[in-house]
Formats: sequence, C-alpha cells, structure tokens
Amino acid sequence: MKKIGITGTIASGKTSVSILLKRHGFAVFNADQYARMCTHNGNVICEQLKKQLPAELTDAQGSIDRKKLAELIFHDEDARKLVNSLTHPYVREGMHKFFASHGDEALVFAEVPLLFEAGMEEDFDLILVVTCSKETAVKRMMEDRDYTEEEAIARYDSQIDPQKQIERADEVIYNDGTLQQLNTAVNRFLRKMR
Repeated sequence: MKKIGITGTIASGKTSVSILLKRHGFAVFNADQYARMCTHNGNVICEQLKKQLPAELTDAQGSIDRKKLAELIFHDEDARKLVNSLTHPYVREGMHKFFASHGDEALVFAEVPLLFEAGMEEDFDLILVVTCSKETAVKRMMEDRDYTEEEAIARYDSQIDPQKQIERADEVIYNDGTLQQLNTAVNRFLRKMR
C-alpha cells in the first residue's frame, strides 16, 4: 500500500482533487472532517478543550462553535497551539486506523491541510501538493466562502509559504484553471502512480 498525503494552501483545490480521486474509486481520509469530531459534545478532545478555552465558545448543545473557534485561533497564537496540540494526535490516530482498514489497496490518500505544520511527512510514502496563485485563492475564498478581500488575503498570508510546500512535495498539481483541467492533471498523476 502506498500512502499519499494531499496538502496545499487554502482554496487551492485539495478537496476537489479528493472528490476526483473518490470518483476513481480511491479511499480518501479527510483530516478536516475528522478533526470536526473534536468539537462535538462528548468527544474526549472537546471536553479537554472546553476546560481550557473561553466558555463563550461552547454552544447550547455543549459543542464548540467551530466558527468562533476558527476566529479565536486565527487571532490568538496560544489558543491555536493548544487546539493543534490536542487535535493533531487525535487526527493522526484516526488516519492510521483508516489506512489499516484499507490495507489491501494499492493507493490510499489522506487530505491533510496542515500536513507540514503538523510534522506529518513521515506518515506518507508520497506528498502531493495542490497549489494555485494567490489571486486565484483569494478570488475563490471571496466567491465560495463569502470572505471580504481583506479576510481572504489575511487567511492566505497566515499560512505556510506555498513555495516551501512545493519544495517539500514529491508531486505538484497546479490548479489555476477549470475543473476539467484539474481532472486531466489528476488523471496524469494517477497514470504516474500506476
């Protein structure tokens, strides 16, 4: 089994690549979706976070409001470090269970936005970076996520340098074009893998 990590900057098209891979019948673990469980009432990580984060982040159901949490960790470095120190090991454990459950497959993928930041390179046989220009990413965030231009630029600039990601990648897909062009790039990548 070859374990392939998919990462890249915000709004680069990582999820679009994952969807295309799933359409080809590949198993794809989604780190962000798995990490969401950490904000659900009753989850072991959620309970730890509630003890250490401001009470106003907890909603009426006892879960952590993800939007408020995102705002907090975007502006508060200590809160971001705390959240990452609890959620990254939880996600990594879930990912390894996922890999184990797909052990008979030739290629298994994991979409991990913070792959480099979480120090997860060693978890993969190959790292695929999906990237696009800053202009494209900002435009997508404004169109798809209703960010203002200022918010989109701030989010983009707060991340790891895209050039550093490209340098650390085994394979790179540039995604500034159409979905059709992305699909062609994914097919080319898969042919290389086979």
